[in-house]
Amino acid sequence: MRILIVSKHFPKKQSAWALGVFKRFKMFVDAIKDIADIDLLYYVPRGVNTSSSAVLKQERVLSNFFETPIRLFLCQRSDNRTTITKMWNYALGTFIFCQQPAYSGVTGTKQVQAFEACLRYNPDAVFVHRLGAMCPLFRARRAPIPPVFFDLDDIEHVALRRGIRYLPKTSSRLLSYLMLPALFWGQYRSVRLSHRTFVCSEIDRKYLTKRYRLKGVVIIPNAVKIPEEQPLAPEPTLLFIGSYSFKPNLDAAKFLIKQIWPLVHQKIPNSTLIIAGSHPDRISSDDLGTQGVRFTGFVEDLDGLYRQSRVVCAPILSGGGTRVKIIEAAAYCKPVVSTVIGAEGIEMHDGYGIFLRDDPKSFAEACIRLLSDHEFCEHMGAAARAAIISKYDQKNIKPMIQEYITIPKIGENKS
Repeated sequence: MRILIVSKHFPKKQSAWALGVFKRFKMFVDAIKDIADIDLLYYVPRGVNTSSSAVLKQERVLSNFFETPIRLFLCQRSDNRTTITKMWNYALGTFIFCQQPAYSGVTGTKQVQAFEACLRYNPDAVFVHRLGAMCPLFRARRAPIPPVFFDLDDIEHVALRRGIRYLPKTSSRLLSYLMLPALFWGQYRSVRLSHRTFVCSEIDRKYLTKRYRLKGVVIIPNAVKIPEEQPLAPEPTLLFIGSYSFKPNLDAAKFLIKQIWPLVHQKIPNSTLIIAGSHPDRISSDDLGTQGVRFTGFVEDLDGLYRQSRVVCAPILSGGGTRVKIIEAAAYCKPVVSTVIGAEGIEMHDGYGIFLRDDPKSFAEACIRLLSDHEFCEHMGAAARAAIISKYDQKNIKPMIQEYITIPKIGENKS
C-alpha cells in the first residue's frame, strides 16, 4: 500500500518537532510507515528552497528522522502578503473558506497541480494533515481521488470563534465573524469528503456527529511516549511552555504573568515562574521584566526543564483540540493547573492530578497550595501520571491509527 500525506505545516527548523502540532503529525507518520510506503507533499512558505537538490537533501533528512523511506515533494505556497491580495482574500473568505488568509496559500493553480502530480504515482489513499491541506483536494480536477483520511485535529471554526474576543482591533473581530460561516461549511465538506476523520477527544467527536450528523469521525487522542518518572522538584517553580507565535499561547502567557503570577509571588517570594518556548520576544517588554519570571526561549532538554519545575500551568483562554503540553507534563509526574478550556477534551478530573481554575485568584491559590505542600504535590503528580499512562500512552494509540487507516471496499459506508 502507498499513502500520500499532504500537509502545509512544514518544519523549517528541527526545533519545530517540539510543538504539539508536529508531535501529533509524527505520531501518525510513525503508525502509517508500518503499513504503507509514504509519499509526502509539503506546501512550504515562500523562501524555502524547492530545487531538485534541496528536495533530495530534505528527503534524506526526513527519511532519517522518521526512520523510513520518504518520497518527498515540496511546493511553495502562494504569496498573499500584499495589501491588495490580503483584502481580496478577506472579501472572498466570507464566502469560500479556501480563500481565507489562513488557507489561500495552497489554493492556487500551482499548488493544485502539485497535488495532481502526486496522484500520478497512484497512491492507495490520501492522508490530509489538518484543514488547510484540504483545499487542493477541492480544486483538483484529476478524478477519482483515492480514499481520504483526514486529521482535523482542532475544530477550526470553534477555535476561531473563541479567539475573536481577544483580537485587538474591532475591524479584525468583525472580519473574523464574517468568515465563520464559510469556515464551518468548508470544514463540514471536508469531513463529508473523507472516509475517516480524526479528532482529539470525545467532546469533538460528539460535536460533529451528534450536532451535525457527520459520519466517519473517530477519536485519535494526542499522546506521548511515557518518560521516566521524576522526583518532586526541590524549588517552588512554576512552568508554562509553548510557542509564542501561536496567539492562544501568547495570550495565556500574558494572562499568567500579569494577573496570576503576582498573587503567587506575593505569597511565596522565593518562587520562580519559567516561561519556556520559542519567540518569547512577542511578549511585551514590560512583562519580560517581571520579578521572579525567567524566560528560557526554546529548550531542547525537556527532561531537564521538567526536572526543575514543580508545577505546570496551562492558563489557555482560547483555541481548540487538546493540549499536548498538559499530557506531556502529567506524564512527567507534574501536577497541572489549567483553565477549563486549556484542559478541554483531556480525560483528567478536577482535583485528581489537575486543578481546573478560570479566574486569576483561584488559579493562583491552586498553584500556591501545590508549591507549598510537598506531600500533596507528590500525590497530585502521581495521579496525573497514572491518568496519562492509562489513556495517552503513544504505544497504545499507534495500533488504533493503523486499524482505522484501511482501504474501504467499493460501496462501503462510513460509520
